[in-house]
Amino acid sequence: MVSQLLRSCVACRTSRPKRDLVRVHLVPGGRLGVDLGGGAGRGVYVCPLHICLEQAVKRDEFARCLKVTLEPMTVQALEGLIRERVLRKVAALLGLARRARKVASGTEAVESAVKRHTARLILSAVDASANSVSKLRTMAAEVGIAWRQAMGKEELGAALGGAPRACVAVTDPCFAGAVMSVLEKIPVEMETREAAWSGRRFGGQG
Repeated sequence: MVSQLLRSCVACRTSRPKRDLVRVHLVPGGRLGVDLGGGAGRGVYVCPLHICLEQAVKRDEFARCLKVTLEPMTVQALEGLIRERVLRKVAALLGLARRARKVASGTEAVESAVKRHTARLILSAVDASANSVSKLRTMAAEVGIAWRQAMGKEELGAALGGAPRACVAVTDPCFAGAVMSVLEKIPVEMETREAAWSGRRFGGQG
């Protein structure tokens, strides 16, 4: 078994696999930047949890660990920065999956992929209709694949190089795993994140 690189959260001090944490670093101008995959140079890691981000900002941990003086940043601003980077990365991954012909987009195509057992992850737009969201979430649960809401219809469509889309299915397990791993960087409450960390699944039926 390959050992995982561990890093400690600057707030709670818990050691976790690096892939589960968000890396915060300095960008030109003396501001904080966010790196989802780890990068070069000085940086600190933090759990993508509301409570950890709040504690890190409140105790000024980023400035202390980076040994610099920083402009004040609110927790909301930091979470917004993380969310922006996450959605940008998800859009890039969906674009790669589209070029590799590993996605099905649009309600009919997604439902067909689920019925054929080729879907590995379903993404519903945050502004999709309640009926569409409920139906796809139920279908995903019935066949044992992951379902998430991410991005608006315009953003999903742009990521796929076309018109707005209410939903998309990723049909490759590697792309599905990569998208899910990035989405798990969006800050949430501890109970939600612990459930995701302890039960990752992207495959469904083979």
